[in-house]
Amino acid sequence: MSTWKFHLLTFGCKVNQYESQALREAWQRQGGEECDDPALADIVCVNSCAITAKGERDARAALLRLRRIAPQARLVLTGCAAQLPGVLAPVRRRGAQQPQPTADLIIPQADKARLLDALLPSLATDGQQAPQDMTTSSVQGFPPFAIDGFRRARPVLKVQDGCEHRCTYCIVPLTRGRCRSREPQAILAEARRLLRAGHAEIMISGINLRQYGRDKPEFGDFWSLLVWLDQQLAPEFAGKARLRISSLEPGQLDSRGVDSLLSCRLVCPHLHISLQHASHQVLRRMGRGHYRAEALQQAVQALSVHWPVMGLGADIILGFPGETEADVDCLLDFVAATPFSYAHVFPYSSRPGTAAAGFAGHIAPQEKQERARRVRDAVARQQEAFRRAQLALPAMLLAADVADGQEKQRRTTGIRGVNEFYVPCRLVAPVPAMPLSGLVPVRPTGLDASGLLVEPVETPDAIR
Repeated sequence: MSTWKFHLLTFGCKVNQYESQALREAWQRQGGEECDDPALADIVCVNSCAITAKGERDARAALLRLRRIAPQARLVLTGCAAQLPGVLAPVRRRGAQQPQPTADLIIPQADKARLLDALLPSLATDGQQAPQDMTTSSVQGFPPFAIDGFRRARPVLKVQDGCEHRCTYCIVPLTRGRCRSREPQAILAEARRLLRAGHAEIMISGINLRQYGRDKPEFGDFWSLLVWLDQQLAPEFAGKARLRISSLEPGQLDSRGVDSLLSCRLVCPHLHISLQHASHQVLRRMGRGHYRAEALQQAVQALSVHWPVMGLGADIILGFPGETEADVDCLLDFVAATPFSYAHVFPYSSRPGTAAAGFAGHIAPQEKQERARRVRDAVARQQEAFRRAQLALPAMLLAADVADGQEKQRRTTGIRGVNEFYVPCRLVAPVPAMPLSGLVPVRPTGLDASGLLVEPVETPDAIR
């Protein structure tokens, strides 16, 4: 089999990162060699995101840049933005007689799994012109992505795809389709492969974990999956590795959800919440009236009995159509009363094809940015307080961001990673012979702009 070279550029969510890794491994098995410089590649693939207008613009800009620096490569566009006409519109390049397509091959998200087969090697080696669009019917069942490793030290494990909720602002149901759940045994087998390969932390991820098992009731729901995974993995990996959950909704954190979390031995004391807002009026207009923000505060209080320290993050949208100053004040009050350790705060981005795009009461861009800034400032104060409180902890466990081939370099430039509470950490003055695989016992020594400064702990007796 002749060798061909490829370059992958990934935008967006952790599920996209997972799918790019699956493509990477599939292409390497088919004789592909990954290169960091797209100018050297036979195939350049952009795995795009469309959750915001900026994501769409980023994909289009990347295509134009890559076409310029890698004119000889077959340029492939896939991912959620590949289904949006704004990205696909032909552009007129300097010296060209006619507008030209932004990519040689367009594979929408619904058909991304087609890239796992022998399609790309043949395009890279047979010299035939790729078709402009190869859209087919959507993949039936869970897309056949799987991984054996990860380019980053902390891999993503995809357990669910798609969403059927139809939040009024969200384009994801239009790009990823209906809910599809992965078979539990396949999830367990992949988790074992990753942990036995030396990864110390796995992030369990999906497009909407609340909907896990909706299409396959025999799989159970997300909580039954999580508890079962923990029971299967903990005898071998407790104390050596951990699981982290990518994103939950407040409504999932009922008494069963709390009990499930507290029964697990491998799950990090950290939650990331798809909150979006605290005003119930705004949540209802968003199509998220099935929960109240206060459910999160109640869950945090219940979890604190066994998780006296926990990381807490959230996704928040400001400037949704019809949002009032009273709604913003409600959100600011909620942030002040909730122990957030960080949050991702976004101005509302109108997406064509969603219900909210046609709502009345759209807010001027400058005002959306100002409201987002006020909430970011409030979250920043919470984050600062949380990180300073971490300095009082006697020890913690670091999952170091050391990938294959980088250990020597990272020893000289500084080891970075996260602790169990999802606080960024930098290991100062590491012991030269110190192992950096597994969970590294450390103690905090100070703060810098990026997070905690930590040093190794010889005897981790103080760790919970």
